[in-house]
Amino acid sequence: MSDAPQDKVTVLSAEALAQLKSFPLHGDERLQNKLLWKSPNGDTIVGLIQMAPGARDVGHNHPSATQHTWVINGTVSIGGFEAGAGSYAFVPPGVDHETVAGDEPVTMFYIYQPFAPKHDRDHHDH
Repeated sequence: MSDAPQDKVTVLSAEALAQLKSFPLHGDERLQNKLLWKSPNGDTIVGLIQMAPGARDVGHNHPSATQHTWVINGTVSIGGFEAGAGSYAFVPPGVDHETVAGDEPVTMFYIYQPFAPKHDRDHHDH
């Protein structure tokens, strides 16, 4: 999907999303990542993470990136806070967090946004 044209609207049906190839996150088969979109310069990544019941994305941090997550279904603990379907979580740069799925499968939509020095400079002018 990340190679979709940048000059037109792109819509993926539920069936098309289901057919998108996923890959294990951090090599763990119980954590599946589907890349939906990546900006041409790589400063924004959008995707879906599917977690098996009880799966754990071990504690880590993103030193120079923010992460926005919307829980689509299931219940998950993000950074020690419970988030059910419809919940939103924001993880600031450098904050340690672990994500643990509850007793049911979890699907989350995320936006991962690294900060590049050039990008930061450009935004101070506005």
